[in-house]
Amino acid sequence: MTESPPFTPNLPPDYYLNNFRFLVDWVKDRYADLLSDDEQKFVQGFYLLGHDAQCLLVRLSSRKGPLFRRDKLDYSEIKNLDDAAQELISAGLLHRHFPLPLDVFVSSLTKVELLLLFREQLTGLRQARKEILVEHLQHQFTEARDWQSWTENQLGEAFYLDNQRIINNLLLLFFGNSYQNLTEFVLQDLGLYRYENYPIDHQHRLFNSRDEIDQYWSLIQLREQLDVVTSIDALIELATKLPAAYASKKIQRRRAKLINQIAYALERVGEYQIAMQLYEQSHLTPARERRIRLLEKQENFSAAWTLLNELIANPQNEHELQISQRIAPRIAKKLSLDFHKKKFSPVNEQHQMFTPLVNELNEPLRVEEVVRLFLNNENAPCVYTENTLLTGLFGLWLWPETFRGVEGAFANPFQAAPLDMHQENFTANRPGIAALWQLIDNETYPTHIKKIWTEKFGTTNYLVNWSFLSEELLELALHCIPAQHLKVIFERLLFDIKNNCSGLPDLIQFYPAQKSYRMIEVKGPGDRIQDNQARWLDYFMQHGIPAEVWYVRWK
Repeated sequence: MTESPPFTPNLPPDYYLNNFRFLVDWVKDRYADLLSDDEQKFVQGFYLLGHDAQCLLVRLSSRKGPLFRRDKLDYSEIKNLDDAAQELISAGLLHRHFPLPLDVFVSSLTKVELLLLFREQLTGLRQARKEILVEHLQHQFTEARDWQSWTENQLGEAFYLDNQRIINNLLLLFFGNSYQNLTEFVLQDLGLYRYENYPIDHQHRLFNSRDEIDQYWSLIQLREQLDVVTSIDALIELATKLPAAYASKKIQRRRAKLINQIAYALERVGEYQIAMQLYEQSHLTPARERRIRLLEKQENFSAAWTLLNELIANPQNEHELQISQRIAPRIAKKLSLDFHKKKFSPVNEQHQMFTPLVNELNEPLRVEEVVRLFLNNENAPCVYTENTLLTGLFGLWLWPETFRGVEGAFANPFQAAPLDMHQENFTANRPGIAALWQLIDNETYPTHIKKIWTEKFGTTNYLVNWSFLSEELLELALHCIPAQHLKVIFERLLFDIKNNCSGLPDLIQFYPAQKSYRMIEVKGPGDRIQDNQARWLDYFMQHGIPAEVWYVRWK
């Protein structure tokens, strides 16, 4: 929720090298005991390189490889690229002569170059797509050759970089995931953001053994195989490759996520029994929902009803709450049971007609802004807030627990939120939340929230939009919104931070003299209340929180 910075710093051309050095130092300081011999050797060799060779190594490591043609490389900050490449080759970090299988070799060629090098083998296929040409060649060339042998010295030099596995491990240990890479690396000292100072030491680090790192990658490999399976038999075989339960909770959670994905793929092709067996091994949503649906398909309505009631009694998130209300009437009917579907509480609705307005550039104003301008006055200021004000107040209140030192919550010093913020164990991992509730109960929370706002202003937090949450707005909100209202709003946000940080009303109008307020959801012509908005409005009505819906038509 934090907005992008309003400026871009003037970065030196080799800024990426400083970033990479920081990454390597960070990983070495915290994970030296977990690095393999090859990784230790890579780190040691990297620091022995000259500046240009380090730059080239990082540049190539950031690009799609493993093969790089010399004629495609041009970096202005590297004074002599050929000397840098030779230094890497001498250090064993780059290769000029390396056996290349056909698929790796052709990945660096254009179709024209492919036809040039293999004109005899591809006679009569000039109009075919490159993929067809490659498929034709694979039947004829099965042995690997080095670049010069493949090209017969016609296309200059090429280099082979085989460090991707090492780089991937360094990135995993730094980012805590497999999808971020060097191109996304932004440092605190570049002036883009300021980050909270949370502990990341041996006690709090994400991985505690080499086995956990290897287990993580084994699950990633299975996930990649799932993306390319083409038959039911292959899918069933993939399910048999799932490892047994892990001791590490974070790796076990990733295993459960993969189980859900494989089980759903099996469910879609009609392999219900195997899918059910897999779902039973997963504690993550939507495993319970899928089990209920499978039991329903198999007409085992009694078992489905039992499991559904367990879900209703202890839902993990908003999705489970919502889906239970949709499934329950259907299964209850099959069992001849009485079940009254939950009805949303009635919300005060206003139907208004407005004249369209434009801004100084003669552009039409959004319908929310038209209504805001209509309502806004000196004694009752109306603010467009949508999902920013209440989540911002929540983020300030929750701040000490958001950034509490929890094992595995933080992988690097550049996080806007802990890694477990959207996980089912977020609250359980933070016993200090009980003390934060007490601040609301004894109505000392305004002091706490304003203190956090003052001390942390500008510090990156997923929940807090600093460009929106001014001191004036903060004071106004704390003055007008009662403690009990904030408490029940915070309870719902904390129940499911991922889903409940959206769907809040567009406008808040404050009445400072009365210490009160109202929230307004604005709907223009043809617009309707979305599911997440309906849930929030229903929740407000249940707890006596003033909220309205304004339906607008244009004159």
